Amino acid sequence: MKKNLCLLYGIAFLQGMVFYSPASVLYRQSAGLDIFQISVIESISLFLCFALEIPWGILADRIGYRLTMGLCCFFYFISKIIFWKAWSFQDFLLERIFLSIAVSGLSGVDITLLYLYAPEGKSQKVFGIYEGLGTGGLLTASVCFSLFLKNSWRRAALLTAAAYGLAFVLALFLGEAKPERSKVSLTKTEKKALKLSPSFLFTVSPSFFLFLFGAGLLGETRQYITVFLNQPQYIACGLSAGTIALLYVLTQIAGMTGPWSDFLTRKLGIPLFSACCFLCPALLCLVLAHTRSPLCSAVCILGIQGSVSLFLPLQSELQNREISTPHRAAVLSLQAMFLELTSAALEPVFGSLAQQSLSLAFTAGAFFCGGGFLLFLLWYRYSFGKHRKLSK
Repeated sequence: MKKNLCLLYGIAFLQGMVFYSPASVLYRQSAGLDIFQISVIESISLFLCFALEIPWGILADRIGYRLTMGLCCFFYFISKIIFWKAWSFQDFLLERIFLSIAVSGLSGVDITLLYLYAPEGKSQKVFGIYEGLGTGGLLTASVCFSLFLKNSWRRAALLTAAAYGLAFVLALFLGEAKPERSKVSLTKTEKKALKLSPSFLFTVSPSFFLFLFGAGLLGETRQYITVFLNQPQYIACGLSAGTIALLYVLTQIAGMTGPWSDFLTRKLGIPLFSACCFLCPALLCLVLAHTRSPLCSAVCILGIQGSVSLFLPLQSELQNREISTPHRAAVLSLQAMFLELTSAALEPVFGSLAQQSLSLAFTAGAFFCGGGFLLFLLWYRYSFGKHRKLSK
């Protein structure tokens, strides 16, 4: 199992090596796309991820997680080759279609494999290392871009494709994870139930959707601020393009806090640790809404990135604990689909507010983080109370 974990860690690092990431929008614009076209492609991609989550999860439980992981890595590799050669809207749309197929397939399978490969009681630590290595790969690629590639965007895309090709090769050497659990035949009754989405929804406890919605609010707030709102905020603070590029690298470093998640959870306990992960970003969003200080803005954005990155391994652990069915990947895909639906609903809200005022968007981020924590508390109190009653 240790060999399999090392292979997954290597895949995470290599798939994090998106060399063109500091100039991804500029790369598409140089090929003739405008911002609206880029947004249309992103919207289609999100919808595809949402639509493919459950089918991929069911397929993974049928054919095995190792084979599914290999297929997804292959689709990822193809998407990067298309991106390298893309020169039109249709090319970039095709790239995003392949990417969506890969992302939706991996969303449940990689976490399932990590959970099954991990030693007993060490899964949260394993999740943290996995998340950290993915960010480490992105950090490494970003530094390489800044030092050696700069305006060589096509070369950066080629190097990215090479990294994803190597990740696919590593996936071919993965061993099956606990075959008696990782490849399960579905009965006719189960197949019928899985085809009926309302029935399949009940494989996840209704109360757990409170947790998922809260985690979705927190995750999307981090995503929108660190990817879309950070640059306008830095420009409003008067920072140069070079300084913004440096802060991009620092943001990736701040995203490497995952390996400390397990230690802090054990030290503080789940409620207090989660309170810090939700409420610190809420406070930092409020500060961002009322500052134009470069230093203060940078500290707040880095703090949001670090806080949410700390929560992600615990989120993965809690999502896995909730699953009692042997069809783990399918249920994780259902959970991921719900998270994506939350993101899809929040993005236009953030975009509309940011168009009016950055301060309004940051204030909304504080509200979403605070609301997410309230939903987390409701779920935790219900879950904890239920376990106490059962233990009596």
